[in-house]
Amino acid sequence: MIFENYESLLERFLNKSYKFIFFPELQIEENRQIILRHDVDLDLDLAFQMAKIENSLGIKSTYFFLLRTDSYNLISDTSADILYKFKELGHSVSLHFDMLLYENIKDGLEKEREIFAYYFDTEINIISIHRPNDEFLKNPEGYFNVENTYEKMYSKDIQYFSDSEGSFRFGYPTNSNAFENNKNIQLLIHPVWWTTNGNNVINTVNKVIYKKSKKLELHFKKNIKTFR
Repeated sequence: MIFENYESLLERFLNKSYKFIFFPELQIEENRQIILRHDVDLDLDLAFQMAKIENSLGIKSTYFFLLRTDSYNLISDTSADILYKFKELGHSVSLHFDMLLYENIKDGLEKEREIFAYYFDTEINIISIHRPNDEFLKNPEGYFNVENTYEKMYSKDIQYFSDSEGSFRFGYPTNSNAFENNKNIQLLIHPVWWTTNGNNVINTVNKVIYKKSKKLELHFKKNIKTFR
């Protein structure tokens, strides 16, 4: 698990004069650029905590949300209100696409892009892939008719770090040669590992489950009179 305070991590980049940018803003010939990315797999509230931290530091990032998941309902009234608040804080929002849900993957993506654009008045110009398949990973360039975060420009031409499964398996970003030499970076941060006070993966996930169960209980009490 990761124990550093999230603000401290971001401040290290700010202290080295890194510029936080959105994906389309990357200028490959320049240095000291960081694309801060979040794949929101489990919980919107945890992600929004992170969004507020970043806003307080004058930082912008890109949040990718699942449209089809049992973890949250993105187009419920409550969730939609939260998503618009991400945009109000100056962040970019886009689609986290689960390839394994579809037989016709490209058709499924187009349908999800249409729904996302309809509900959130947002043009999808880049997507993040959830559970990518082997065929896609062999050649992510141009696989879809929209850019994705696995493409060479964002994952090979610049340094890529991810905290998947609760740790940076390929080295801590601010201890890297890329950071030391002011190289451009894509940094994937999953909010659950940083905004939940768990000392290991199982403990962290259990805390999220408990929080969600209490939230669901309040929802039932609000909507079922005999349960209040």
